[in-house]
Amino acid sequence: MPFRSNTRISVSHRCICLVAAFGLSAAWVPECGADDAVPSATAQAVPSGASVDSESGIVSLIDQKNAIIVVTVPGHEDLSFNAKDHRDALSAVRIGDKLTASYLEPYVTELSVAQGVPLTRLSRTVRLTQYSPVAGQEKFQALRVFQGVAEVTGVDHKLNLLTVEDKAGTPHSVRVSRPELVKVMQSLARHSHVRIAYESETTVVITR
Repeated sequence: MPFRSNTRISVSHRCICLVAAFGLSAAWVPECGADDAVPSATAQAVPSGASVDSESGIVSLIDQKNAIIVVTVPGHEDLSFNAKDHRDALSAVRIGDKLTASYLEPYVTELSVAQGVPLTRLSRTVRLTQYSPVAGQEKFQALRVFQGVAEVTGVDHKLNLLTVEDKAGTPHSVRVSRPELVKVMQSLARHSHVRIAYESETTVVITR
C-alpha cells in the first residue's frame, strides 16, 4: 500500500454521497449447499434495490498523481477508488473523512468453467464512472468488480445462487440472473473451478 498522508481531519461538517456501481462483499447471504437448498430468510427478504451489506472506514490516502483514493477499513482489506476518469472527485474528499458504504445485491457478469486452472484470490477494483457535484453534496457513481478463478462450493438451483471460494479461502455468494450464465451455473458440480466476475452498485456516504 502506498504512503499515507498526515493531513489533519477537517472540522467542518458536510456529507458527500457517492452512488457507486460495484461488486459484493464476500458474505452477503449465507453459503448454500452443493445442490438445491431451502431458501434462506436472508435471501428471500432482500427486495430489489435494498442494501445487502455495508462497511465503514477512513480516507487514508489521496494519490493525486495516480488518481487513487484509499479508504482504510478496520479488519478488512483497504478500499481503493480509481478516479482516473474523474480527477475532479479527488478534491471532494479529504484525509480523515469517514466513509460508510452500503452495497446493493451483486450480479454475475462472467462465468465459465476453468477446470485445471489454479485458484486465485478474487481481486477487487472500484472505478468512478460519474461525478455530479451539487450544493452541499457531491455524488459519485462507480463500479466495483470482483474477478478471478474460484472453486464451486454450492449451487442453489431454486434461487440461482452460486457460492464459490477463492484461493484465500474467502467465500463469495452471488445470484446469477443472465440466462446464458444460469445455464452454465446449473451445469456446475461441487469443487469445479470457474472463472467468475461480478459487480454491484453501492451508496457511499462520507462525513467530516
